[in-house]
Amino acid sequence: MILIFVVAVFLTSVFIGIPLVWAILITAVLPIIVFDLGYPLQALFLNFIGGVEPNHFLAIPLFIVAGEMMSRGGVGLRIIGFARAAFGFMAGGLGMVVVGASMIFGGISGSAIADSAAIGSVMIKNMSREGYNTAFAAGLVAAAGTIGIIIPPSIPMLIYGFVGNVSVADLFLGGMVPGILFGALFMAVCYYVGKTTKCDPGGRTTTFKELTSSFIGTAPALFMPIVILGGIFTGWVTPTEAAALAVVYGLFVTTVVYRDFKLRELPRLLIDSFVTSAVVMVVIGATTVLGWLITLEQMPQILVGFVQAFSTGPWMFLLLVNVVLLVLGLVLDPVPAILLTAPLFLPTAQAFGVDPVHLGVIMTCNVAVGLFTPPVGATLYVASRISGVGVLSIARNMAPLYIAAIAALLAVTYIPFLSMGMVNLFR
Repeated sequence: MILIFVVAVFLTSVFIGIPLVWAILITAVLPIIVFDLGYPLQALFLNFIGGVEPNHFLAIPLFIVAGEMMSRGGVGLRIIGFARAAFGFMAGGLGMVVVGASMIFGGISGSAIADSAAIGSVMIKNMSREGYNTAFAAGLVAAAGTIGIIIPPSIPMLIYGFVGNVSVADLFLGGMVPGILFGALFMAVCYYVGKTTKCDPGGRTTTFKELTSSFIGTAPALFMPIVILGGIFTGWVTPTEAAALAVVYGLFVTTVVYRDFKLRELPRLLIDSFVTSAVVMVVIGATTVLGWLITLEQMPQILVGFVQAFSTGPWMFLLLVNVVLLVLGLVLDPVPAILLTAPLFLPTAQAFGVDPVHLGVIMTCNVAVGLFTPPVGATLYVASRISGVGVLSIARNMAPLYIAAIAALLAVTYIPFLSMGMVNLFR
């Protein structure tokens, strides 16, 4: 009964427009009052503060600073140049450039919004000039940008790892192949559109010299994910230390190597990054409070019993995870969606023998799809603002991309090797 009440209060609060943090806190407080649970309200404050105190959460603002730094420099243009040299000769080549550049940039910034803004500001106009439907071009930028939170480093994976006590290194390894799969299917859509509409039939020629030159120009930026992931996977640094290393390396590349970021811009960048980080941390504090209530009232155990009673196996549970997260993705950003559902889904997954890393990758892929799904898809609004095309108009032209994303999501869900193959190789 309390579980149903909690879900009803939260969904009602969100749909009537109450700000997310207040909606979460109301959802935590009302059951205590309505059902006279007897918990002291002071405990809410203590759990809120305790939720944001752990040192490992320092990785979040540090990765945000590193991503902002790389996106504000000329790194995006260099990555687009390299992707164009690599994919421009094929049918749908310009669309593939968007996807390829987003995959590379995502491995540097770890942010879907920064990815969409950096790539979209250049490529949407270029695709429109080539003959692509502007709405489709904007939709492709919105969809491809979300690969940035699947391919490591990924802030939602960091959050899931910290909340669920799951290895961040394993999660990052698990996200590599699914990220590539999403990118490959989006590229297949680009090939189909370019070929059938004849807006981008291919045929451009790229010499080996041009490819080599563009790679050399991009190499300092491409080395950043190697520094981050290599340090984590080898055990030389923790994820938090890797985030600090990313900031130092990003500052060196943008100010010394490329020289397109001025130190006088640093205070403004830090303020913007810390505002973003503060929003994330406040949400973490609020969801810690709700998680405390959920744990004390044994709601995960109730959910396990419910799912086991109506499920014929883990495949049904994983289908439930996908449905719940796709629906939540319509109204929530990735971080709160992960924070709210991970404490509920993890015990159930363990009861069904689903690896926590596999579950984390599935959840991240789901919230990535939510980022380019109306009504509140963040990358969708970024692409809309850049292109000048309405959100609903963009969404109507994204049907092939939605089909590709759902196909990739189902493959990641029901073929564990895609997310666990790399993990098992290095365990």
